[in-house]
Amino acid sequence: MVWPALLGIIFLVAGVITYRRDISAVTAGEAFGLVAFGPAIVAAALAAFAGEHFTAATSLATLVPKWLPARLFIAYFVGAAHLAAASSLVGKRYVRWSTLGLAVMFGLFVLLMDLPAAIARPTVPLRWMLAARQATFAIGALALFATDTSNRWPQSSITLAAVARIWTAIVLVAYGVQHVVHPEFTAGVPSPVLTAAWVPFPMLVSYATGILLVAFGLGMVVKRYTSVAAALSGLLMVLLTLALYVPQFFLADNAQRRLTAINFVFDTLLFAGMLLVVSKAIATTGRSTTIRGAHAAI
Repeated sequence: MVWPALLGIIFLVAGVITYRRDISAVTAGEAFGLVAFGPAIVAAALAAFAGEHFTAATSLATLVPKWLPARLFIAYFVGAAHLAAASSLVGKRYVRWSTLGLAVMFGLFVLLMDLPAAIARPTVPLRWMLAARQATFAIGALALFATDTSNRWPQSSITLAAVARIWTAIVLVAYGVQHVVHPEFTAGVPSPVLTAAWVPFPMLVSYATGILLVAFGLGMVVKRYTSVAAALSGLLMVLLTLALYVPQFFLADNAQRRLTAINFVFDTLLFAGMLLVVSKAIATTGRSTTIRGAHAAI
């Protein structure tokens, strides 16, 4: 499992270098400079998953719906799509096309895999939580598109950012409630995996995470705090990744557990990156609205 982790780290470093100058453009309404690295974090996660698709394509092909042809090809194709999108974000080239492609891809994941699985077992909340996660990835990709096109298509960008804000707020509150109801599961993106035995005060960590997620979700409803709340939720996910999942990778004693740890690291990072991207889209489109209003007043 060297390649997924290595690709993720390489793209994260490259992305930080690419976006480091964007920190100066961050405003007070965007909370802090970490939002500038949202696309870099997204790119790192996509690159890691690309490495996983290339090295474990046979096993991942089994997740493709059985009625689709060429399932092994699809596994490789998705890996190539991940890598292409990651390269686009890090290189700041063809971002509009890559973000639209990402939105379509994650949307298809929801429609073809996650939503049918949730409908098949409608009483299992975690099924719906995972479907919401993939949908958030699609919404986050559209938020990236909105940020990149805010000058060319301001009204469309404002609409996409508003949709992203409402959807993300709902998901954060739902995730927070899930943490409070089931504190035995590991903190972050809800999953059926129990908190690792080495984590101190696991219940407290889960409860605190749940309360914060609910607070951030509700904060996104208040116009004054919406961008800050999204950014803080992204920061929370980054901190959980560093505190819980990165150590788990080094503590893993076999290949399967290392693969699971890698998935948790980059899955949570992808969610964090999308939250930061949503924060940036809200702030960017908010500035566009203010500027247009000032021009109209003049």
